[in-house]
Amino acid sequence: MSTRDFNAPRPAQDTQGSREFERALTMNAAPQRIFDFVSDVRNLPRYLPTLSNAQMQGSERVQVQGEVRGRKYDADGFLRKDPGTMRLEWGAEEGYYSGWMQVKGQGTDRAQVTVHLTFKGEMPGAASKDRPTDAQIEDGMQKSLQSIKNLIEGKGGKEEPRQAY
Repeated sequence: MSTRDFNAPRPAQDTQGSREFERALTMNAAPQRIFDFVSDVRNLPRYLPTLSNAQMQGSERVQVQGEVRGRKYDADGFLRKDPGTMRLEWGAEEGYYSGWMQVKGQGTDRAQVTVHLTFKGEMPGAASKDRPTDAQIEDGMQKSLQSIKNLIEGKGGKEEPRQAY
């Protein structure tokens, strides 16, 4: 598998006002090493588009800062880690955005990382023109996964999406 060979994305779905997206990428590293990296909140800005800072605010609370389309944000949400299943779950305080990431081993030195995002309605306080397109979300997911792969495999760093969203 080449470094750019992404598993086929699950198409965006509109389910009763919510949009669902899913992407996966296989990485050449121990599954536990990948999970330890992605579940460390200090690493989030190293692989997530738009994010510049993240810090835990208690056992399952997180605060993040970044910039989208020239608009700075500072948001609170939850971040749950399940080391037993190598799964992360997160979401925005207001409930309009949530997601999960799962690391599934494919032997001792290879794993598939899947990320799933759900958007319900509009981000509070944001104009509908600021809503990212499906293509922008999918590109951001792809770049996030590729950034994790780059960093884990020692072949580069954070990749930015083609379009700012």
